[in-house]
Amino acid sequence: MIPHQGIPLDIPRIQAASELLSQISPDAQLIQLQNLCENNGIWTVPDDHSRYSPVLFEVSLFGVPAIADTAEDLPRNWLRAAGNILKDQPQGSGL
Repeated sequence: MIPHQGIPLDIPRIQAASELLSQISPDAQLIQLQNLCENNGIWTVPDDHSRYSPVLFEVSLFGVPAIADTAEDLPRNWLRAAGNILKDQPQGSGL
């Protein structure tokens, strides 16, 4: 995915968030992603998302967007998008 125009990518923070989400259990990833997005991005997932169907959930963290059919798939999809961005960075541009 391409980040929204005008939002610069914060590579060190993307890398740190990716490492954090990768190190915690899958059960805790969604709440951690929510916490990160509410403070550093966009979290548009309603608290009671069972009432919405069909729907595509979308989040953005440090300029990296992710979408999913279910809220539970958002962390995996965000990690995949962040990983694609990070692998294209020159060596030594991280933390």
